[in-house]
Amino acid sequence: MSSPINVRLPQSTHSALDVYIRHMGSRKSTVIAQAVDEWLRLQAHPKIHFVSPVPGARRAALIDGPEVWSVAEAWLQCPEADRTATAVSEMTGLTTDQIETALAYWADNRTEIDQLMAQIHQAQIDQYDAWMRRQALNVLA
Repeated sequence: MSSPINVRLPQSTHSALDVYIRHMGSRKSTVIAQAVDEWLRLQAHPKIHFVSPVPGARRAALIDGPEVWSVAEAWLQCPEADRTATAVSEMTGLTTDQIETALAYWADNRTEIDQLMAQIHQAQIDQYDAWMRRQALNVLA
């Protein structure tokens, strides 16, 4: 559920927002809500920033490293009995501080990161299936 809010912006900020909205093709309320949401997340996780790997997608990433989902994926790939920040650090080459930063963000935003991992896994499956269909053409000749 959303709640209306009245915000007064300096004219220069409002003009820049209008330019951004025209460029992105989004609604003003959507852009402002996303900006506030990301700002609040950055306050809670100062070593995180947001990247746009594809237009329209915003993903959490370490300021000095990869996207959070990839650290979560590495964490899950580590055998449960050996699953520590040190083990994942050795496996990935990231520092334990980077691992802990990503894990803290994941813990606070579990649904977002889990859904992203599921989407990426499905895209990998779809790409592999397409490759297999293409390979099947080789035996038809």
